[in-house]
Amino acid sequence: MVPVIVLSDGYLANGAEPWKIPTLEELPDFPVKFRTEREGFMPYSRDPNTLARPWAIPGTPGLEHRIGGLEKQDVTGNINYEPLNHERMVRLRAANVAAVVQDVPDAVPAGGPDGDLLLVGGGSTYGSITAALRAQRDKGRRIGHVHLRHLNPLPKNLGEVLKRYRKVVVPEMNMGQLLWVLRAKYLVDAEGYNKIQGKPFKQSEIEGKIEEVLR
Repeated sequence: MVPVIVLSDGYLANGAEPWKIPTLEELPDFPVKFRTEREGFMPYSRDPNTLARPWAIPGTPGLEHRIGGLEKQDVTGNINYEPLNHERMVRLRAANVAAVVQDVPDAVPAGGPDGDLLLVGGGSTYGSITAALRAQRDKGRRIGHVHLRHLNPLPKNLGEVLKRYRKVVVPEMNMGQLLWVLRAKYLVDAEGYNKIQGKPFKQSEIEGKIEEVLR
């Protein structure tokens, strides 16, 4: 019962490599439980753990309710413009998204579980960061790498992982949007490494940044 946005980037969109397309039978089930009981139905009642609202197939007798972009009243789903109700509904929607963290896997660093430097990435920076991490660890560097696949909410243990390392570097092919989120949310003195040239990071560039920071 929350919107889902799948992010990509130009490097992934324009790249080419072999990709195994799964068959329909290989995909995991996505079970949906529809509300069918009319007794006690409230379209904006919420599950106490996930804050998700009940699903009802549109047009089910006795379960009809209004849908749309107008503000609704908590629990009943009636149109409502009261300021306090609006604030409550905004906070409930934010908490609903935050509750998805229950299904987000914990962040597990590649390389060392703690150390002098943690590389945090997302998207198509994975290959160059991974190659640089291996090469630098072969030189004895105490570094790790977390590659994020969930951005909102972030993994619930990410703040604790960031604090295990003396320094944090965030390579991004943009102006540093992920860096801003990490600094604001976890109050870590993370450093950005940004490239905005329409070209991916080279392994040598990531290694150069690692050596610069650790010097």
